[in-house]
Amino acid sequence: MTTTTALNEALRRDAAVLLESYRSGTWVPDPAERTLAEGLARSRWDAHVLRAVLREATPGVRAGRLVDVLAPATDVVGQAPGTDDVVLQLRVLVDALTTWP
Repeated sequence: MTTTTALNEALRRDAAVLLESYRSGTWVPDPAERTLAEGLARSRWDAHVLRAVLREATPGVRAGRLVDVLAPATDVVGQAPGTDDVVLQLRVLVDALTTWP
């Protein structure tokens, strides 16, 4: 397994775990994390946009769990073939956060 493949698997898994935590109520995103998700939901997903969004995130958001999943994605999104499934899982997570329960 290559490093990129391992990172893809880890990102996909981490996004799915965070989504399940959100859906089960064991993780409640900070309002600023929801705002970040709303901005990403309206954005074009590539490494440059993701880096810019994360660079502008508030310190509270940077300390949250959402950034823990999104930050490593900047090294994968749009960089290598086979990352479409990673982006899809991240988008499913972001979409869930932008739909209020």
